[in-house]
Amino acid sequence: MVTTTQRPARGEARADGPRVRRDLVYSVADGHDLRLDLYVPDGPPAPLCVWLHGGGWMRGSRADRAAERLVPVAGNGVAVAAVQYRLSEQATFPAPLQDARAAVRWLRAHGHEYGVDAGRMGVWGASAGGHLASLLALTSDGRDADLGNSSVQAAVCWFAPSDLLQMANDVPEGPPPPFVTGPPVQPSFEARLLGADAAEDVPDEARAASPVSHVHPGAPPFLLMHGDRDGLIPAEHSRRLFHALRTHGVDTALWLLHGANHEDAAFEEPASLAAVSGFLRDRLLVRGEHTAEAD
Repeated sequence: MVTTTQRPARGEARADGPRVRRDLVYSVADGHDLRLDLYVPDGPPAPLCVWLHGGGWMRGSRADRAAERLVPVAGNGVAVAAVQYRLSEQATFPAPLQDARAAVRWLRAHGHEYGVDAGRMGVWGASAGGHLASLLALTSDGRDADLGNSSVQAAVCWFAPSDLLQMANDVPEGPPPPFVTGPPVQPSFEARLLGADAAEDVPDEARAASPVSHVHPGAPPFLLMHGDRDGLIPAEHSRRLFHALRTHGVDTALWLLHGANHEDAAFEEPASLAAVSGFLRDRLLVRGEHTAEAD
């Protein structure tokens, strides 16, 4: 289905919204604590998704746009774990994906302590975070048997790149988004992620880090959302991933937001956020009941 639409301190906090547990340490990498913030709806244990922020894999924070995005989704009945991951100037790929896996494992082991249902879990990300969300849903690191289950059962990806080798040839579909100023970053964001001067210099590594390379039958359901006037990551990235997923029989929907640019406010409209929370509730709850174990 393709849809086009118009467009406090550490510990527990509350302000007429979900309960928020901040600065929970889920892993240690390179001697540094990695933390997450957990947004928990009122009521019985809610289905849970991991949130991965954008920023070109080299900047950004798990707290970015939380009030506009994470709080409304939690208010719609889906708990959200906003995850810190290592950025490209700290560690190159696959470090951020490994961090996302570690967060899923930690949440599976400890989520019940915070009133969430972490048996079946989703992932949601924007831009670079959407790229990591796709990879988390499509790949396994092969260590689950030893370290614990890092699988996810649904993925929501906003305006995310799906093919790192294609990015050097991308033609923007709209003007640069307002936050983009000055000349392009050199090396590019994707090259920095790979630890190279250009993605084309390391084609095997770039393919291995590209979601379109990992599509397979049996992948979890996907909701892809992209603006059709994206001036940074063209919607063709989501279209290609959509068609690859559908070709392999994967439950997939694509929303193209009319006139929306990269990180556009249209993604924070009630209809867009309701689509996210509705998709995650529908795919993570089995026959309206919570389940204690992942598939």
